[in-house]
Amino acid sequence: MEKEYVLNMDVVAMKTAFEKKELTPAKAVETFIAHQKKINHKLNLVVENRYERARVEALEYTRQYAEGKGIGKLAGIPMSMKESFNVSDMHTTGGMVSHKETLSTYDAEAVSRLKAEGAIILCKTNTPTLCFCQETDNNLFGRSCNPWNPEYTTGGSSGGEAALIAAGGAAAGFGSDIGGSIRIPSHFNGVIGFKPGAFRFPDQGHFPSIVLERQKNMLGFGPIVKSVRDAALIYSVIFPEFKQPQSLSFPENLKIVTFDSFHKTHCTPETSQIRKLAEQALLENGAAIDPKIPVLMKDVAEIWQLIMSEDKGNDLIEIAYPGRPKGFFMDWIKATLGFSTRHHRFLSWAMIGTHLFPPNQKKLDWIDTSLEQGHRELESLLGETGVLLTPAYPSPAKKHGKIYAEIFSVKKTFRWVMPFIALGNAYGLPSVIIPCGLSKKGLPIGLQVLCRPGNEVTLFKTARFLEKKFGGYTRCDLQS
Repeated sequence: MEKEYVLNMDVVAMKTAFEKKELTPAKAVETFIAHQKKINHKLNLVVENRYERARVEALEYTRQYAEGKGIGKLAGIPMSMKESFNVSDMHTTGGMVSHKETLSTYDAEAVSRLKAEGAIILCKTNTPTLCFCQETDNNLFGRSCNPWNPEYTTGGSSGGEAALIAAGGAAAGFGSDIGGSIRIPSHFNGVIGFKPGAFRFPDQGHFPSIVLERQKNMLGFGPIVKSVRDAALIYSVIFPEFKQPQSLSFPENLKIVTFDSFHKTHCTPETSQIRKLAEQALLENGAAIDPKIPVLMKDVAEIWQLIMSEDKGNDLIEIAYPGRPKGFFMDWIKATLGFSTRHHRFLSWAMIGTHLFPPNQKKLDWIDTSLEQGHRELESLLGETGVLLTPAYPSPAKKHGKIYAEIFSVKKTFRWVMPFIALGNAYGLPSVIIPCGLSKKGLPIGLQVLCRPGNEVTLFKTARFLEKKFGGYTRCDLQS
């Protein structure tokens, strides 16, 4: 089987090829290893590999398929993993020089479940420091680049992961998301990214861990992949209570609540045009369209930011600056003056904002009341069969540093660029990104579909329709 065909294959197609003996796990692993080595010097996505161990595992699965076994939903499938997840005998550093020797002695629970179904972990991919930024750069591994244009950001914090899948570096990947960390990179790099709903995934073995209840509600671990059917498959592995549907046909009685620009949130014309085309296609296929902008959108970004600042960032500060509770101030000053710093300036500046503007009890009460009202509004709007259709971000990827600057600006411009993403986190909604086109500059534009927890089958069916209608994943060939 030709190398280019293997690089393009999604998980379902690859598993079928294994079963039909058209391809072996050993051949697939070697193909992806060679490709990772070829592209990584250009993009800086892979920060550690386990190639030799992966080869051994691939030979075992090749033997099993030859004997007619191939047990496991992901048997022999080569996957990549975000650096923040513990993988036994690999390092989990959070992108910090101070943690570069930190070797994991066990698998994160999500990794363990993937391995139990036969996934072969090839490598770990780059993140921002402590996953605390929507751009991927740190002082240990450096900056990752978008394969569609290396002058542009991959997004973050699962930026290395999404960019690697975009370039065909693995059959599937896996990330985490508390502030768009799966979905922003998926949108920027042109891949499918799925964030499960609140508490619908195993959260053990991720660094950093989340301890506050409101923040846990916003968190999700999920697949970064080449197809919607792969997203549903891998979700069924990490959350066995989800029963993967036999068919992803168009859902019955589908209701779409859809909108893009509102208040001071203004999407690029290309982004709005793609959403409108998607709305029209869904309407023509029998969906009921409701263009009403939920009232909750007005404050959703503010709620997300306040929850992220609830503990003044003290847990992360203790990890990054142990025994130096104000160390991030000095680090940021040094960075602005051009001196070397303990951690990347993205982290120190974000910590300043988190530390200086935590919510007081009055604000926390307002958050809880607002979320309660918002959930009631969503229930009324969506009912049993409804989903939300929005942009992922107001624009395609921007040049390095631009996304960070607008999310962490003293002007609080996060209020106008983060609402679509914050909606999935603040309300703990299952959310999926589907690539639906390219900008005039050749950068991917994705749309986001969200649903109430428990309605994931409708979510995946809607996403599958958009994938078929607008093309979905196309591997970025760096030679073109």
